[in-house]
Amino acid sequence: MFRKRSFILVCLVIISTGYVLVKGHSHSHSHDEPPSYKYSKSVNEKFQSDKPKVEELSDYDLYVKAIGCTLFISMVPFCILFFVPIDGTIEKQPLLKVLLSFASGGLLGDAFLHLIPHALMSGGDGHSHSHSHSHEGDAHEPHDLTVGLGVLGGIITFLVVEKTVRLFSGGHGHSHSTEKRKDDKSKKQNKKKSEEMKVAGYLNLAADFTHNFTDGLAIGASFIAGESIGLITTVTILFHEIPHEIGDFAILVQSGCSRGKAMMLQLLTAFGALSGTVLSIYLRGSGDSFASSLILPFTAGGFIYIATVSVIPELIESSNNKLSQSIKEILALLAGVYMMVIIAQYE
Repeated sequence: MFRKRSFILVCLVIISTGYVLVKGHSHSHSHDEPPSYKYSKSVNEKFQSDKPKVEELSDYDLYVKAIGCTLFISMVPFCILFFVPIDGTIEKQPLLKVLLSFASGGLLGDAFLHLIPHALMSGGDGHSHSHSHSHEGDAHEPHDLTVGLGVLGGIITFLVVEKTVRLFSGGHGHSHSTEKRKDDKSKKQNKKKSEEMKVAGYLNLAADFTHNFTDGLAIGASFIAGESIGLITTVTILFHEIPHEIGDFAILVQSGCSRGKAMMLQLLTAFGALSGTVLSIYLRGSGDSFASSLILPFTAGGFIYIATVSVIPELIESSNNKLSQSIKEILALLAGVYMMVIIAQYE
C-alpha cells in the first residue's frame, strides 16, 4: 500500500515538474505566435540560410563580363566565316545560291519565330488582361497595334531607303544609251545591276546592326539579373548568331562585295552589339522594354523585306538552275527556318 502511494506521488511530481517546464518554455516566446508558426519560421530561416545567395556584380565586373561575352559572340561567327568556301566567282555560284536560300530561311524564321514573338510577349500581360475582362466590360478594347505597325514600318522604311538610293545612283543618262555601242550598253546595264544589288547588301547590314543592338541589350540586362543568367543568355545568342552571320555573309558576297570586304563589314556590325550592351548596363536594363516595343518589330520588318524582295527574287531569276540545284535551294531554305525553330524552343 505504501509502495503504491509512493509510486502515485512520484508520478504526480514528474507530471507537475514537466508542466512547469513546458509552461515556462512557452512563456519565454511571444504569446502571439502559435507553435505551428514557430516551427515554420525556423524551417524557413534554415532554408534561407542553406539557399545559395546570388551575389551582385560590381559595376566594373558587370561591364567587363558583359562586354567580354558580347565580343565572344561576335568573334566566333567571324572566325567561322574563314571556313565558308564562297566568293563571287562563277564556279562557286551554286554553293552561293544554296547559302542564299539558307539565309532567306534564317531571316524569315528569325523574324516570325524570334523577333515578333519576343515583341508580342513584352506586352503579353496587358493583352491577356484585356481578354479576361472583355466579357464583363461593356465595350471591347482595341487591340495593341504597336508590334504590327513596327513590322510594317520596317518594311516601308527599307523600301523607301532602297528607292532613294537607286534614284540618286543611276536615274539619269538613259537618253544617251542609243549613241553608245551595244557592248558598252550591256556593260552599263551590268554595272547598274551590280549597284542595285549593293543596295540590298547595305540594307542587310543596317538590319543586322539593329539586330545585334537588341542582342547587346539582352546580354547587358541578363548580366544585371545575375552572372549565371548572363552566361546562359550568351550561349543562346551565340547559337542564334552563327547561322545568321553565315547567311548575312552570303548576301554581302552576292551583293558584289569581295570575300574580305564582306567579312570586315560583318565585323563592323559587332559595334551594334557592343553599344547595346553598354547602353543596357548604363540604363540598368530599362532599355529592354524600348527594344521589345520598337526595335524588335522594326528589325523583323527589315528581315522580311530583305528575304522577300532582295534574296528570294534573286533565286527565282536564276534561269540556269537544274532540278537538283532547285531542290538543294528549297531544302536549304527549310533548313534555315528549322534552325530558328530549334533555337526558339530553347530560348
